[in-house]
Amino acid sequence: MTLIGNTRDGISSRHERILSLLESRGFVSIGSLAKSFAVSEQTVRRDLNDLEKRGLVTRYHGGAGLPPVAGDVDYNKRKRHHAKEKQHIAALVAGQIPEGATIFIDIGTTMEAVAEALLNHRRLTVVTNHLTVATILNRKREFQVILAGGVLKHNDQATTGEATREFLEKFRVGYGVFGIGGMTEDGDLMDFDFRDIGVSATAMKISRKRLIALDHSKFGAEAMVRVAHLRDVDMVFTDVAPPPRLARLMRDNATQVFVATDAEVPDITALRH
Repeated sequence: MTLIGNTRDGISSRHERILSLLESRGFVSIGSLAKSFAVSEQTVRRDLNDLEKRGLVTRYHGGAGLPPVAGDVDYNKRKRHHAKEKQHIAALVAGQIPEGATIFIDIGTTMEAVAEALLNHRRLTVVTNHLTVATILNRKREFQVILAGGVLKHNDQATTGEATREFLEKFRVGYGVFGIGGMTEDGDLMDFDFRDIGVSATAMKISRKRLIALDHSKFGAEAMVRVAHLRDVDMVFTDVAPPPRLARLMRDNATQVFVATDAEVPDITALRH
């Protein structure tokens, strides 16, 4: 069988819509695609098989994601997606971090906004496996920035793997700030890459307080792997009030919720100098 190889030439409009969903979400399930397009799951599987042959998607159990070769483009698109909301959320997160704190900062585009928002702080010690976050924070000479080694993920500007996990085990920090791929209605915190599970679990373990930052598009969003649950975190930062069921779960688990609004959040660009 001949592979067509990384081309959109001649693909159907439904295939284009599938790719658009993947570019905005990172992962989609077969069931949700079947429901969205009012077709059978068998039809969706054929669509995904066709797209995989062209090198446009990577199939996973129960769904599909973008292939690694699309990583850099996908990352830049994700960075622009809800960019203003991410800045507002980041400013709220920064407001809960005291001067002189020790912090772990996770990977992801929202974490870049958090790093920018922290530039107005003093005497921070930051551990991260996110190359861009480390570069942003390194602008502030009084910060101590500790970058974890490991296998470099080109699509996330981050390190991962056993070496990263073992490195993080050496530390204890006051605050861990995490981004996620999605939050289910049952309170599960989901992400896209199974390779990051060990690193995420270790980072949560070394953090005394755990903060989750996510924009409203992550509520109910699909992702492939479970990282943690709402009961495992102390604070959630977002731009829209969570859906009622999640709001109840947060109350039941004594999780503090912070919702950003344009009126109460400062312009992060003013914090960069």
